[in-house]
Amino acid sequence: MRFGRLCALTAILAALNSQPVWAEPSGLSLPIASYQDNAEYETIPPPEPRTYAAEDDLRSAIRSDPELAAVVREEAEMMLAAQLSGIPRPRYIPATSLVDLKGLEVYASRNHQSFPFSFYLNGFVQVRWFEFARSVTSWTASGPIKGNPGEPAAPTQYPVNNINVFEINRFFLTSEGYVSDERLRYSITLFGTTNNGNNSAIAPLGFAGWKFNDQVMMLGGVSFVAATREWGTSSRWVQGIDRSMANTFFRPSYSPGFEFKGKLLDGEFRYRGGVWNGIDGSRAGVNRSGTAMAWAGIVTWEPLGAYGPYYSDMEIHREPVVRLGCSGMHALTPTSQQSQTFSNPEDTLVRLSNGTPISAPGAIQAKTVITKVRVQLATVDIGWKYKGTAINFEYYFRQLDDYSGQDIPKVTVPITPPTPVSVQAPSIFQQGGAGSVSFCLIPQRLGIYGRSGGVTGPNGSGQEYGGGFNFYPKNNRQTKFTFETLYYNRSPANNALYPYRAGYSGTAIQTQMLVMW
Repeated sequence: MRFGRLCALTAILAALNSQPVWAEPSGLSLPIASYQDNAEYETIPPPEPRTYAAEDDLRSAIRSDPELAAVVREEAEMMLAAQLSGIPRPRYIPATSLVDLKGLEVYASRNHQSFPFSFYLNGFVQVRWFEFARSVTSWTASGPIKGNPGEPAAPTQYPVNNINVFEINRFFLTSEGYVSDERLRYSITLFGTTNNGNNSAIAPLGFAGWKFNDQVMMLGGVSFVAATREWGTSSRWVQGIDRSMANTFFRPSYSPGFEFKGKLLDGEFRYRGGVWNGIDGSRAGVNRSGTAMAWAGIVTWEPLGAYGPYYSDMEIHREPVVRLGCSGMHALTPTSQQSQTFSNPEDTLVRLSNGTPISAPGAIQAKTVITKVRVQLATVDIGWKYKGTAINFEYYFRQLDDYSGQDIPKVTVPITPPTPVSVQAPSIFQQGGAGSVSFCLIPQRLGIYGRSGGVTGPNGSGQEYGGGFNFYPKNNRQTKFTFETLYYNRSPANNALYPYRAGYSGTAIQTQMLVMW
């Protein structure tokens, strides 16, 4: 029965696709035969008008016979595949235990005859519920931050508020690949958040670079200033909800710059370093004061094997692996005030250890606004993974000195420009650390963790303690549900993306869903 249907189908398809010789001229000149004038010719009747009854019958047969419809569909797919066989099809490259997410490969040239080009799309979104219950009602800052201009330095109190918000904490949309040459790499990312309001600007990140080989790649663009381990780790891969209080306090931000990175000794040793406009260069722009730059770098040694980009060991290493590293930064950088709009959401300010911005009026010297400061930062870090257990720790040392300042201008008509003043304040040394311990309960599915850290300096100190769990619904890193409870006391750090608010003390409860593609 099926053989008969196939034969009928073949005959019908052949009839539908065939054309009579009189339908279209072939364009070829045919030889002309010569006949006698008195020859009698045979009369050939004209062709019958073409009807579509056969096509209608075929459609009816296909609709009424599921088996025949499946055969037709299969034949059509084979014909389409033959037509598209020379065109690369998109494919998806997910994250693995050792390799970061590549995403959707929209196009990549497969041979040397085609133009070298590739285009990948990837990104992620973090949807978070953030609750904060205060344990104090106010905190005390240094200097007359909201006092009258010209007043002597005096402590100023600010309220501590409870918080309960839903937010798209971060979203990244990245396109990357190579063009003209497989060594000429590019990447462009759009980064935003609703934490500062839905009308906040979208921050552009990205680079263009030349990859000589795995050992050396040079690139220029807007990237993170490579000065701490945790800051150099994507927020997708950190232990819990987000980075630590100590890292948020000490780290720089994003900036335009130029850097080198690569791997040596078969990937056992890795480095990344360069020069940037400043520790917060994305805010300063081309009209920043001065010409000094920020120099920073990170080095990593993994003597026992690949550590991976993650802080936890959800993949269950059968043999122990260790990561040792250090980083540093030297920058004579302009100071700036906090901005809620039209800036990179990750922007941070240099602060005293009680949370006061060093650029606040009278923060370190009466009647003076600090306009420039030299920041020297050094860190050491260590990580260890084995059979589902992971321990990570980083310690920070920072010194602030070589200040420049100006007086606090008084309100006059016409406006009097500020006058540079000598700053006699002593150098400020700050230090702190952050560590975490995690255990994998179900491989690639469920893990628990605890973390703690602190910051101390001449203006005060702050601490944090907390923990939570990570749940991976589909046994991979690309979807993660996290619940975390965190208590911190006198936070010196402040950033809207993180649970930390300068001077606050209390309990933060955070619930987050992370999705990557």
